[in-house]
Amino acid sequence: MSVLSFASILTHSQPPGDKNYAGLVAALVAPFSRGNVTIMSNDTRDNPVISPNWLLDPRDQNVAVAAYRRVRQIMSSAAMAPLLIGSEVYPGLNVSTDAQILDAIQQDALPVYHAAATNAMGMANDTNAVVDSCARVIGVTGLRVVDASALPFLPPGHPQATICELYHNALAIVARLTNKLVDALAEKISDLILNA
Repeated sequence: MSVLSFASILTHSQPPGDKNYAGLVAALVAPFSRGNVTIMSNDTRDNPVISPNWLLDPRDQNVAVAAYRRVRQIMSSAAMAPLLIGSEVYPGLNVSTDAQILDAIQQDALPVYHAAATNAMGMANDTNAVVDSCARVIGVTGLRVVDASALPFLPPGHPQATICELYHNALAIVARLTNKLVDALAEKISDLILNA
């Protein structure tokens, strides 16, 4: 989630004149808020209902406000002073209470597109789990999910390395299972040939 995005000013209220503007961005990389995806019907042509529920958890709200304040602190530091002309353009220094800052964030934040946990990994008796620790879809034969949707939560930092590790582990599991099946089949064929 971008804490200081300029999405709204880019679309409907650009700063005046021909000046260059800069912004600093903070992001929640491991949010506690949980969204959900549900189906509307059994017709695959109907789009699912996606509710991201961004910033629903109070912990995310607190971190987002603290990050916003930290960004402001950096921008008002002595090190930044020679680079700045004037004060904050958007949302403006009059937005100063936690409630006002949270409202500004909720109105203007953008996702960083690292959605996860829509097919969360967990134990078979976990009602929120979709896949088991071997990436198999619980209750479905022959189907595995090996992407960020299988993570039970989004890890801190960029998820690429975590997904690559999940993929390699799943490959190793499938290879092990495949080799066992091949070995078992080879033994059965050998028995049939020897006893024919």
